[in-house]
Amino acid sequence: MKARQLCIIWAACMLLLTIGCGPDSIFIRQGLDTPSHHVNNGNQFLNSGKFDAALGEFNRAIELDPNFSPAYVGLGLVSGHTGDPEKGLEIMEKARELAQDENQRKNVKAGFEILREMAAKN
Repeated sequence: MKARQLCIIWAACMLLLTIGCGPDSIFIRQGLDTPSHHVNNGNQFLNSGKFDAALGEFNRAIELDPNFSPAYVGLGLVSGHTGDPEKGLEIMEKARELAQDENQRKNVKAGFEILREMAAKN
């Protein structure tokens, strides 16, 4: 009986030790899983030439808010950088439709200009 109690206490201690030494980031931290945060990450990846990672970030932003214009701007630019500026221009049209303020409209306009230059080179 005494050995069984010791075994249970030992197992409980090992369980607590295992849980206490686990990674800190098991749960998504509030504020990091927002469309804006993912677009910012996507833009950093885009500027670094990491187009697959950028694509994932922009898609996550759209999952969180399907009407978030900056995510579509990013998707359009990824399409252009990966060899399909025509598709990028189509996506940019969606961004234009969803733009909600002057800053978003300026970003859409800049995206169109970049994609048109890419399309002219093809």
